[in-house]
Amino acid sequence: MNRFLSLLLLCVSIQPAYAQDRPYFHLPDIPGYKTLICDFHLHTVFSDGEVWPTVRVDEAWRDGLDAIAITDHLEYLPHKEDIRTDYNRSWKIAQKYALDKNVLVIPGTEITKSMPPGHFNALFIKDASTIVNDDYLLAIEAAASQGAFVMWNHPGWKAQQPDSTRWWNEHTLLYDKGWLHGIEVVNDGEYYPEALEWAIEKGLSIMGNSDEHSPFRGEFSALSHRPCTIVFATERSLGGIREALFNGRTAAFNGKNIIGDASILRALFLESVKLIQVENQVARYAFRNYSDLHFDLVLTDRVYRDWQKKLSLKPGYECFFSLPAETDIEDIELKVMNFISAPESSLKLNLSAVEKVEQ
Repeated sequence: MNRFLSLLLLCVSIQPAYAQDRPYFHLPDIPGYKTLICDFHLHTVFSDGEVWPTVRVDEAWRDGLDAIAITDHLEYLPHKEDIRTDYNRSWKIAQKYALDKNVLVIPGTEITKSMPPGHFNALFIKDASTIVNDDYLLAIEAAASQGAFVMWNHPGWKAQQPDSTRWWNEHTLLYDKGWLHGIEVVNDGEYYPEALEWAIEKGLSIMGNSDEHSPFRGEFSALSHRPCTIVFATERSLGGIREALFNGRTAAFNGKNIIGDASILRALFLESVKLIQVENQVARYAFRNYSDLHFDLVLTDRVYRDWQKKLSLKPGYECFFSLPAETDIEDIELKVMNFISAPESSLKLNLSAVEKVEQ
């Protein structure tokens, strides 16, 4: 074997993991915004996690995420005998490692207090060490003074609110001071409908995050994936994500469910699904799914109330249906059951709003 071929084979054999093929999870952009998949709550060995910061970047690359935030605890450091306490170190390691991975890494930290007020993530901070304070108000004020986006983590976590999920006076104080901007409606697969109510009532950004401490296992698919926040940003950058968070253009992605503002859910659905009229059959149609999302759909005739059709639309598939004779699509209501706009409320729209495309 000649020297050039040996060198070529050696280079191929040592290519890093991010140069390999990976599945691509497609979420369409919506008018005016780029659709980004993010996880804003992750831990490493620099607090109570089990992995090095670079592992979090590799996992994000493998899952097709656009951005992550490393949010190690300030107060809870079970590995401090083994790892030097530097509250900014985990982000620095991850950020440097991610430069060639096309993954954005947001500097953050978790402010860890007992209830009330509980745990908070501060994102886009400049220096975590200046946020350390026994007084939760002073800690969050320090984060806010750095321009941080602050969210209340896992408000329905049974370890902290075992009897009922409550909004406390401490949260009212933070909200009134302008220091509370988002709330986790989903954490580690748990869904908190009370948190969704508060987000709607108070204009807080809807967040969904993994809060992962262990290594991730399994693939990222429509029905099985880490909980994420979908961000609708003007551009794919740290600044674009920050602006979107502060302006509430987010949704929580948990299993097949997407939880968010109805106008955002509507835009995402209409970019994902198109309507086909089957050739030569007036009342025969199909939905075509251009995304990697799963949709549970219900069609109802508003004139003939006894007619209803349930459909399951898988990623990249078509599903066919027939309307009652002489029914106008203007009379058909479409409900997207797994697009949740409020507790016990799913996205509704008229079937005629779905764009028609050629068969």
